[in-house]
Formats: sequence, structure tokens, C-alpha cells
Amino acid sequence: MPSNRSLASPRASWKILARTAIAVSGLVGGAIALASMAPMTSAPGPLKLLPDGPLSARPVPLIVGVGVHFGIGGDYGYDPARTAQAMQTVGASSFRDDLTWAGFKGAGMNAPGTMRPGQAAFLAATRARPLFILDHPNPAIGGDGVPVTDAGRAAFAGFARDAAQQTAARRPIYEIWNEWNLNAAPAMGKLVGRAGPGDPRGGDAYARLAAQATAAIRATQPGATILAGAAGTDDGWQWVRSVAGGGGLRGADGLSVHYYNHCARPENRTADEAIDKMQALHGAMPTRGGRAMPIYVTEIGWPTTHGGSCDIARNDSGNNIAQFLLWSAATPWMRGVWIYQLKDQGKRPDDIEDNFGLFTYDYKPKPAACMVRDVTRLIGRAKSWRVDQPQPGLTVIRMDDGQSRKLIAWTDRPSQTAQLVLGGAPTPYRTVCAPDGPRDTTIPIGSRPVVVSLAGKATPIRYRMM
Repeated sequence: MPSNRSLASPRASWKILARTAIAVSGLVGGAIALASMAPMTSAPGPLKLLPDGPLSARPVPLIVGVGVHFGIGGDYGYDPARTAQAMQTVGASSFRDDLTWAGFKGAGMNAPGTMRPGQAAFLAATRARPLFILDHPNPAIGGDGVPVTDAGRAAFAGFARDAAQQTAARRPIYEIWNEWNLNAAPAMGKLVGRAGPGDPRGGDAYARLAAQATAAIRATQPGATILAGAAGTDDGWQWVRSVAGGGGLRGADGLSVHYYNHCARPENRTADEAIDKMQALHGAMPTRGGRAMPIYVTEIGWPTTHGGSCDIARNDSGNNIAQFLLWSAATPWMRGVWIYQLKDQGKRPDDIEDNFGLFTYDYKPKPAACMVRDVTRLIGRAKSWRVDQPQPGLTVIRMDDGQSRKLIAWTDRPSQTAQLVLGGAPTPYRTVCAPDGPRDTTIPIGSRPVVVSLAGKATPIRYRMM
């Protein structure tokens, strides 16, 4: 979750973020799908030629997952069967949940591990691939239970090895800890940025734990997918850089990070701002054999609160999620995105932690649920991609599924609009999560992604900002 995790409650303060700046057709109607196409009232800009060029295939399909809460205990309203059905509805291929150290080893450090009953029931109810977060303090090692000593790290590595042995049949992805920089030293509070010498919250301290746990998992599951990082709020990716510099990614298959901007300035609570941060992270990471370090965003989301200081409208939240997923699918070094979270974990309208869901607490779909389902269908069929940002404020993706070509475009904010002007015959288009729309050669673009079906011989496409 987007904060320091607690077995008693996942809620946390969001002040730190302010500092860093079941059928799909019944989910939502076409009216809300068209809501983001704001009227074009300002003088239009000049027409410019849209960039074009070859499309590229991804090395592997993008994993689209969701966060759930079965592993940390507490009452967040998650039902195994309804959760499995909701995941199928939105097309999520993976779920992310805690496999807590103290919970799994509740019978003793040397005893076989066991899952919580609800987690085991959910695992039996879904075919989705698990991402297990190996985390949480264990009082059995003494102190505050965080593995910051040699003995603690050895004990945690033993837990990681046992967890990998007992869950191997489901081919999980394993993530080493969760937001170490925010919770490794409860008495010291959260760390944002690079730590001082000897600080247990620092990236070098985490790197030692991650390297040892990764080696333990590899010893029993050589082909396992292992993620290191799981970074919380990290200004300038300083903490992540220190993890990489300390060898924390050695042996791991990718770097995992979390990103939230819902408490940033209102104009920065967008997918575009998050994309900029991912591109900066990509540029800061070392390469392996000339190839980019794969990045897995294991938490991202926009809570649909109202009555607070970090409010996001439901349609805007859905637009942000759809934009981020589409860009990630078109970006080959982005390997997976887990939306936080599948459903609301509470019912308080002004509580941030309660309102991240694609569904409400009672499993009623929000607009984002339909948008995720539409996007997962689109990206699941695509074989090759191209993404362009011809100028700030407009993103255009081309995709080809081997049988048809599509263009998907959006503006960064609800207040921005644009036009695409196509040559040739009128072309069908629609907004994400809307039925097939009209045909035209001039297509309005707003913050809800617009899907344009391209047919026949390729013709130049022009655009302008409105």
C-alpha cells in the first residue's frame, strides 16, 4: 500500500507525498466516457504533421495486476470469490499481496510456513499469477523485528527460501520487502532521499537484505522472478540509486517502485507527471549487457476521495490509470504495473486509504474498472507499438495486432483538448470504455484516451492543440 504497512491497519499520513509534489458493458455508460472531451473554446493552434515511423515489438507482454489485501490480516472487506471475479472482470493477470514473515512463520521460525486462511482461499479461487511481497517485521528476531543485523538478515533469507519452496507451483513473482525506506526504522520515521552513514533505512542497508534474500530464493527456485526495491516516496530516486550502487539489484530480475502524486499540486496529479518520473528513473538506472533495467511499478493509483485536500474525481482517476497502462504497454522496459488497489478497503469518503479501489468497498465498479478492462483487451491483442509525444500535453500511441492498426491519443489534463486530422475517408473512433463512435476525419481528443481504427493505406495524420 502507498505507505508504511501495519498488520493492524494500512492507513498512514499523506503529508510526505505533498512534499514531493460483473459484465464490462454494464460498468459505465457512454455519457461518462465522453465527459473528458471538453468543449474546444480557445483559438486552435496550427496543424502540424504527426511523427510516424516503424513500430516495435515488446520482448514480453506487459503484466497488468492489482493489489489485494488478504495477507496482512485486518478487515478490509476482501472476499476470495468476489475478488477473483472482479479481477477477471477487469482483465488483471496478476495480484499483489503480502506474504508476511511473522504470519507465514507463525508456528515458529523452523516450522513449515502457512498462509492465512483467506489468502489460501483466494489463491485457490483465482488463476492469476501471484506477486508475493516478502515483508513485515518478525518479533522472533528481537528488537523491532526488522532484519537490519547479520542474524536478522540470515533469518529473513531463510523465510524467503521457505516461502519460495512452498509456493513454487504457482510461479509467483517475489518482491523483497515493501517500502524499506519508509518503515525500516519505526523510531526514526520515514526516509525520503539518500540516507546518512549507518542509517538502517538507507539503500545500502536494504541492498544487503535484498541480495541475501535473492540468493536464498535462487537456491531453491533458480528460474523465479525476483524484484528488488519496492521503494516508497523517493525524491529524485536517490534511495533507489543507492540500492543499485550497493548491489541490491544483483541477481534480481527487475527494479520495483511505487509512485503516487495525488497529494501533489492539483495540476500535477496526472499520469503524465508519473510517466515523467518513470522516464527519469529509467535514465538513472544502470544497464545490463547494454540493456535497460526492467522496471515494475508495483503500486500506483489515484484515490477517489471527496471532502479532503487530495481529492481526485472518479473519471480523472480512471483516465490517469488508462493513460499510464497504455504508455507502459508501449514502453518495452516497463514490465509490469499493479494498480493499487482492486477495491476500496473502507467506506469513509474523505479517507485516502479507503478510496483507491477500481471498485467500491462493496464491489460496485467505478469508471476506472471499465477503463482497465478496455485497456487490457487492447494491449492484450497488440504485437507492436510506437509512442510519441509530438508536443507537451499530447500523447499518441500506434499499435498493431497483426490484423488491424489502431491509434490511441489523449491530452494530459481535462482542461486540455486537441484535434487529429486524418486524410482519406472518415474513420471510426471512440473513447476508451465507450461503444463504437462516429466516423470522421477530424477527431476531438481529450484526457479520456481516444481509440481510432486505421484502415487501408497509411495516410499522413496532422494534429493541433486547441
